[in-house]
Amino acid sequence: MPRTDEGKAAWEVFRRSAGQVRAVMGGVYGLDFGAVLLLADAMGALSPILVDALAEIEPLIVRAYAKDSSS
Repeated sequence: MPRTDEGKAAWEVFRRSAGQVRAVMGGVYGLDFGAVLLLADAMGALSPILVDALAEIEPLIVRAYAKDSSS
């Protein structure tokens, strides 16, 4: 769990934006970064730590969708 206010805000954005994905018939292939950044800005949580972490979080969310679709 994040320890700083900036980290907590970024975590909340990621938690709320897991449905902001790019998908095709084969499934989810990525996050919609534009939508996630707009959400972060609207939440007052847009920060360098969020932008840096976005690329690290994306594959985790994509894998979670893939796991759910194969179950």
